Amino acid sequence: MGEYIVSARKYRPMTFDSVVGQAALTATLKNAVKSGKLAHAYLFCGPRGVGKTTCARIFAKAINCMNPTTEGEACGECESCKAFAEGRSYNIFELDAASVEHIKSLMEQTRIPPQVGKYKVFIIDEVHMLSQAAFNAFLKTLEEPPAHVVFILATTEKHKILPTILSRCQIYDFERMSVE
Repeated sequence: MGEYIVSARKYRPMTFDSVVGQAALTATLKNAVKSGKLAHAYLFCGPRGVGKTTCARIFAKAINCMNPTTEGEACGECESCKAFAEGRSYNIFELDAASVEHIKSLMEQTRIPPQVGKYKVFIIDEVHMLSQAAFNAFLKTLEEPPAHVVFILATTEKHKILPTILSRCQIYDFERMSVE
C-alpha cells in the first residue's frame, strides 16, 4: 500500500494558470515574475481554502526559476524547479506560525545567500499566530531585509497583524470563489 496523501495536497495546483478563482491575483504575481520587480515582503490574506499558501508556493518556485516562461510561470525543468518539486530546495522555507526561537533562527538564515536560484523565500503561514515577541524579532529583519530575501506571509486574520508589519508588505486579498 502506497503512502497516503491528503487530496488537498495531492491535487494542489502547481502553476498560476491552474489556480482557480484568483485570476487577478495570479496575473499580478506572474507580471512581477516577468518584470523581475519584486517586493521584499508580500501578505496573502483571505479565508481558509482560497489558495493563499498554494499561490505562495507557486510564486516562490517561479521567482527562483532559472528559465521562467514568457508568461511568468516556472519552467519546471531547471535545477531550482526540480529541487522544489522533490522537496529538497534549500532556498524556499515554508513554516507555520512559529515561536520566538524559530523566528530568531529564521532571521539567522536570511543572512546566508541562496545556493541555487536568485532568492531565499520564506513562506510563513498563519502569520497572525506569532507572539508579540516573535513579531518584534521579525520586524527588525523586515525593516532592512537582505536583497536576496523575499517573505511571503499568509493569514486568515489580517486585523491581528501589527500595522508596522502591514506597512512593509504588498497586500493581496484573496476572495472566496463564486458558485459559478
